[in-house]
Amino acid sequence: MLCYTVITVRETPHHDNRKGTNKMTKTTFINRLAQKANITEEQSRIVVETIEEHNLFAKSEKPEIVEDIAKHLECSEDDAKEYFADASQIISTEIKSQTVKWIAGTAVIIVAGIIVFRLRKK
Repeated sequence: MLCYTVITVRETPHHDNRKGTNKMTKTTFINRLAQKANITEEQSRIVVETIEEHNLFAKSEKPEIVEDIAKHLECSEDDAKEYFADASQIISTEIKSQTVKWIAGTAVIIVAGIIVFRLRKK
């Protein structure tokens, strides 16, 4: 849940100059979901807020999340499942992207440290 909160809670854009990574804002998440699921931004906002009320990563809560999305949007459970799947995919893609950036950044720092260490040794 911590990763999900970090990704979706920010209302304003955030850029970390030290690491050079852009964090996804809640607004960006809503826009991406609206595009991916082909729904309005207001419907997307409702889906995101509904998901935030639950633990997205608990598989046991998925039926309840889907049911709540269907109820709030007054749509079928099949549509709600698709919206949930689209939101989950956006979140997992963002987590993977941030992880890859962190690993790549760490690798660059380690390699640079080795180079500096070897140059000093000579």
